[in-house]
Amino acid sequence: MKKLVLSVVLAAAGAVFAETTPAMVSLVTPVQAPSSDVDVAGIRFSLIYGECGGFKGLDLGIANRTRGEFTGVGIGGANIADGAFCGGHIGLVNWNENASRDWDRVSKGCQIGLLNRAGSFCGLQDGVVNVIDGRFTGLQGAFLNFTQDLYGCQCGFYVFLGVNVASGSVRGCQLGLVNYAEEMEKGLQVGIVNIISRGGWAPVLPIVNGCF
Repeated sequence: MKKLVLSVVLAAAGAVFAETTPAMVSLVTPVQAPSSDVDVAGIRFSLIYGECGGFKGLDLGIANRTRGEFTGVGIGGANIADGAFCGGHIGLVNWNENASRDWDRVSKGCQIGLLNRAGSFCGLQDGVVNVIDGRFTGLQGAFLNFTQDLYGCQCGFYVFLGVNVASGSVRGCQLGLVNYAEEMEKGLQVGIVNIISRGGWAPVLPIVNGCF
């Protein structure tokens, strides 16, 4: 009887774990439990490298990858999220592939690390190098800040020691040693060299350039 009850419990648990699990432990994927196809709603710990489907909760480890959407807090050497991101990533490298410009699908939160990269992002990036492939809304603070479109502020280390680049349009401000904007819709550049290809007071100005 006990064996029968145990078998039923394990079978039920297996059915639940086939879709989602409250806990996951990984050595190096695929050496992990449960498998990398499962979503996590709880906590994950990756001793070296771990993968999962979607994630909600607390993510800890050396290298953590979420192939689906990520909601929660991730702390590790490398934090990787392929889908929409909502929450915080703190690590040496924080990497988010999501490039959606749909406001409901844009990644939102903070990335804090040496290298922070995302598709389109709303929130805070704080690091040595920050890279956005699409549109950034919020504050970028690093030695090198790069985005396509900027709606907010790029700020170099110690305010003016750094390089800020917006390869698209800017509505906001850039504070750094060198500031570049392809197009200034409305905003201000403050630094030693300020370059605006279209829409500025001049193509190149020292100290201050902008458009209002």
